[in-house]
Amino acid sequence: MRHLWIVASNVLLIASKERITFLIGLLMPAAMMLLLGVAMGGDMDSTTITIDVLDEDQSMLSAQMIEILRAELEADDSFRVCAYGGKIASECDLDNDLAPDGWRSTADSRLEDTDSFGAIIIEAGFGAELSAGQAVNVIYKSSGNLSAPTLARQKIDAAVSRMSGSVAIANLVIEVAAEEFGTLAEGSPERAAAFDSVRAEIETAWEQRPILVSSQGTKGQTSRLGFNQSGPGIAVMFVMMFMLNASTMLISEREQGTLQRLFTLPIRRGTILAGKLLGQYLFGVTQFVVLIGVGAAMGVEWGGNVIGIALIVLIFPFTSTALGLALATIVRTSAQANNISTLMGLTLAPLGGAWWPLEIVPDLMKTIGHISPIAWAMDAFQEMMFYGGGVVDILPMMGALIGMAALLVAFGVWNFRYE
Repeated sequence: MRHLWIVASNVLLIASKERITFLIGLLMPAAMMLLLGVAMGGDMDSTTITIDVLDEDQSMLSAQMIEILRAELEADDSFRVCAYGGKIASECDLDNDLAPDGWRSTADSRLEDTDSFGAIIIEAGFGAELSAGQAVNVIYKSSGNLSAPTLARQKIDAAVSRMSGSVAIANLVIEVAAEEFGTLAEGSPERAAAFDSVRAEIETAWEQRPILVSSQGTKGQTSRLGFNQSGPGIAVMFVMMFMLNASTMLISEREQGTLQRLFTLPIRRGTILAGKLLGQYLFGVTQFVVLIGVGAAMGVEWGGNVIGIALIVLIFPFTSTALGLALATIVRTSAQANNISTLMGLTLAPLGGAWWPLEIVPDLMKTIGHISPIAWAMDAFQEMMFYGGGVVDILPMMGALIGMAALLVAFGVWNFRYE
């Protein structure tokens, strides 16, 4: 046992003296956490999602459409509607005297500068075509932000469905009344007035919905966006990539004859190999702990279950080290090991949900993604962070990682060439 710790501590000592270790192992993942977190929406809980609305029709129906959009979107405090033309709220940072011919270019510029997350364009002819029962299009443009457009689109679709439904019902009522009583001729003022009256009644009914949905979280209210996605994702990706580096270390030492010289010592070969891997594993655990601390400083809400986090921190690097050992038995040169380990890390990371949530990919890709150990680690983090899960809830994920590690270690030990 003493020899095992001597070999392991020597690996840690060598790693700690290399500047590249701190650059790639700590500074680079911290920078990527920050960049990816901002790109995916940052702290969306504190962000107001501004949606611009351009009413190019300026009709009664388009004005009502804007009111419905405002009601749907601003029911959520996270949204702000900025309607062009007329009096504009100061929070929108728009010129009240902006000419209609400059609306679209202004909206595009605001999207590019992320001053807004989306723009809804109600084109000219909207009201007339809708009154005539024709299909109309409402243009929706969104920014490149991953999360905000999705949230806004759901609410916009609800508003459009409400408007379309009320118009369709009003037209149906008018058609039935015209056929039944022989009045309300097509295009007559009476028909238009009746249409407006029926629509007003329908909108009143909408305001007094008989069924209301009250949203409540099941266990946690943690945002699934921004740093809460990038923090765990980047941490597990870089830990895996460093553990895969174990294959390069072993093959490089074998090429240089260092490993063979160590085998001449009165120490069992298995002890030397285990010590090398233990040193890599302990470095991975240390790196994981530091990256979790960096993530916490950026606002990542890790879930608060210290024992659960500790299990992931201890088990995931073990699985990654086992993967590095298995790789060392397949490749022949250190150059091959370095290239393949980098390729594996950059493939298994997005496949396992380190770069984006697996919830946004098709079910088939979600299943394939769980070939990657990263997927199981991310599942465990998400269970604790987003659903308030504890140790018992993440045991299946930890079991999968341990099972992977057992198979990889068995393959690596059986296939490892000491000479």
